[in-house]
Amino acid sequence: MQAQAAEGRLTLAPVAAAARRADPYSAHLSRAELADQARDHELSYREYLAAVNSAGPGTLISAAVWLRLAQLALYENRDEERAGFYSARIQPAELSAPQREALERLRRRLSYRALPPEMLGLGDGNVSALRVDGDDLWIGTWNGGVSRLSLSGGQAKVFREGRESLVPSTVRCIEISASRVWVGTYQGLFSYAKAGARWQEIEAFAGAEPRKVEALRLAGGRLYVGTLGHGLWRQEAGEGAEGWRRISSGPLPGDFVTCLEVDGQDLLIGTLTQGVVRLDLRSLRLRGFEEAAGGLAARNVTVLLADPPRGLWVGTYGDGLYYWDRQASRLAHYSRRGGQLGDDWVLCAVRAESGTYFGTLGGGMARYVQGRWEVLGFREGVLSADIPALTYAAPRLYLGSLGAGVSVLTEERP
Repeated sequence: MQAQAAEGRLTLAPVAAAARRADPYSAHLSRAELADQARDHELSYREYLAAVNSAGPGTLISAAVWLRLAQLALYENRDEERAGFYSARIQPAELSAPQREALERLRRRLSYRALPPEMLGLGDGNVSALRVDGDDLWIGTWNGGVSRLSLSGGQAKVFREGRESLVPSTVRCIEISASRVWVGTYQGLFSYAKAGARWQEIEAFAGAEPRKVEALRLAGGRLYVGTLGHGLWRQEAGEGAEGWRRISSGPLPGDFVTCLEVDGQDLLIGTLTQGVVRLDLRSLRLRGFEEAAGGLAARNVTVLLADPPRGLWVGTYGDGLYYWDRQASRLAHYSRRGGQLGDDWVLCAVRAESGTYFGTLGGGMARYVQGRWEVLGFREGVLSADIPALTYAAPRLYLGSLGAGVSVLTEERP
């Protein structure tokens, strides 16, 4: 197969029944779309480059050639810069309908910049937590420890259990204060002093059977810690074992805390078995949330996201997403069946200028903006179907995935 220069125009020799191996999203296309693509061309990256480089200065490069170069650069060579260079030279009007759709997918994919595990210095692409602190992006993984990435310089520093760090591999959550970075793991709680670059294990959560820390939140100048099996804790003074107090009242909030969110003068507590619980930060009074939220029946809560002053998002493990509109005293439910989510297992959420984003297990990401929903999956450029971590620092949205590391979306405002 060779590229052909005809009448001063560089085109490609058509090959019957050739599949577009460069585009992995072909697996999601219909048979009719695949049949259209079977009439496309199949050349290697080197053959395309050789044809383009040997073309004379007066030769026009067809849009199909630029498209194939962009596809091969991105999907096979993982060269986003070159793919963007080629993509910018494509005139969509010159493409067939299937080619225009392929171009649309490619450009959507290029809107996400990949930060693979090797760039972050990690051996684990399964991200569990993300937080931005000024110029630093802190990345927690399920089994690979913590990495701190300089957003301006691109250098990564990895912290693993050992002499330079006390942080175990199983990171679950990260919280940032003015002076410290707090890291919750399944082997206890750890803090990193920014001034001295020193790690410390928090004694109250250590021991032969360390407490599994699942959630962290600063509220009212104090750190609240949610655990799996030992309930909710608050830092009272210092970092010794005596400086921490367990917060409970009767059965509330229970032993298994999954997420924490600040909502005005309340700390909202998501639990594994008791739904949402409210803690008054002034009186430390605990109360259930079902009556306030119009009968919210969800028990296994995974995500809480305040939407002041109007309401609250509640994500669940298997029952989709709820929105409590306190102004209208109305509870709305969103799900995969309703077309609002890619899956009913909601893992994370974040508010950005371009909308509110929700990460799911198996269904990619969903975006809500001004009453409209959009499910974002492979065809829209999202690099993984599993998104357990999201964080935002304008104008960039950071997505943590299971298997594909971190990706960055520079948002377009609605």
